Amino acid sequence: MGSILIFLGSLLGFTALGVPIGFAIGITSIIVMFSLGMTDAMVLARRLVTGVDIFTLLAIPFFMLAGEIMNKIGLVNDILKFSTAVVGRVRGGLAAVNVVGSMLFAGISGSAVADTAALGSLEIPMMEKDGYDKPFSSAITAASSVIGPIIPPSIPMIIFGSLAQVSIAKLFLGGAIPGILIALSLLVYSLFIAKKRQYPVSQAISFGEFIQVFKNTIWALILPFIILGGILSGFFTATEAGAIAVIYAVIISFAVYKVKIRDYVDILKGAALNTGVVMLVCASAMSLTWFLAVAKLPQTLTGVLMGITDNKWIFLLILNILLFLIGMVIDLTPALFLLTPILMPISGVYGIDPIHFGVIMVANLCIGLITPPVGTVLYVTTSISKLKLERLIKEMVPMYAVLFVVLLLITYAPFTVLWLPSFIK
Repeated sequence: MGSILIFLGSLLGFTALGVPIGFAIGITSIIVMFSLGMTDAMVLARRLVTGVDIFTLLAIPFFMLAGEIMNKIGLVNDILKFSTAVVGRVRGGLAAVNVVGSMLFAGISGSAVADTAALGSLEIPMMEKDGYDKPFSSAITAASSVIGPIIPPSIPMIIFGSLAQVSIAKLFLGGAIPGILIALSLLVYSLFIAKKRQYPVSQAISFGEFIQVFKNTIWALILPFIILGGILSGFFTATEAGAIAVIYAVIISFAVYKVKIRDYVDILKGAALNTGVVMLVCASAMSLTWFLAVAKLPQTLTGVLMGITDNKWIFLLILNILLFLIGMVIDLTPALFLLTPILMPISGVYGIDPIHFGVIMVANLCIGLITPPVGTVLYVTTSISKLKLERLIKEMVPMYAVLFVVLLLITYAPFTVLWLPSFIK
């Protein structure tokens, strides 16, 4: 128990001091290691190396590079134009465009932060120019970005699948309906607010103009089908799908968008930086979870929870509260690396399906991306919009309620997660 308290105190303390999360986890690993009486630095070194020596994790740099290329060549603009053509002609249409754009971009990036940075820089000014309030424009941009890590292909699902040894194809399908439910809920809320505040109606476009927009966007729309189709058919793995995505992005960047080779300097720099951050977190988190396993944290937590309740549904409520609180102070990626090896065995004791558990975990931690004090997406949004954090959070309060309702739905109605995965063996 002493090692567990040292772990919590150290990690939360370093996080509160503003230490970058990868280093905060690494230093905490060292502290926990010494608290267990281990003094051989080679133990830590081996854990750091084996933490990233997982074949499935190779998918992460591939998908990050593919997303970086797609962003650079201007597909984001095409996605927004297509979304506007589909849903932009109703009152509050640009708010609906924001949500639909996030869904489409999710099929390319699989990242909430990438979604916010790429789409937000275009959507927020566009909505303001059309007569929308800046707080609402910023809030719906932040809220809709959580769709990114849930809709397939999803980087967090790849991380969870590799750590929990669960089918990534099934996780992708498991996240599809929850992602759509979040999008539909935010759409309904956006249209309600638009009518209440009398936001403008966007100009309709002709059928010919729609066809032209569709032609320009087809390259972005094809990629998710290639990735999912290949994985679900067994033609290639998730890691190979990442490589296919990169090859596809490179080909269309040269053949369709006429990107110059010199542009790849910035593209490769951005992808390498993002990959380095994730892999540092991965290595340090995997070493820390190994030390926590030595300290028997999973067994201790299982005993505590079983002492509280042996009811599966009450456990799921406790789990959601725990994940939400952790998501408020630890970012999505490190939280997955830290918590999956600890909580996965406990969920098995309660008879929870691993796919259901994984989707609940990812969805819950995604909400943490837009909650203070450590919500990464919140800070990206305020940076783009130049809006004060407290004003943004105030506007987002009803959106939090919408997201929590969907979270409870996928938690207590498992078929919303498990129906699609049931079609593959």
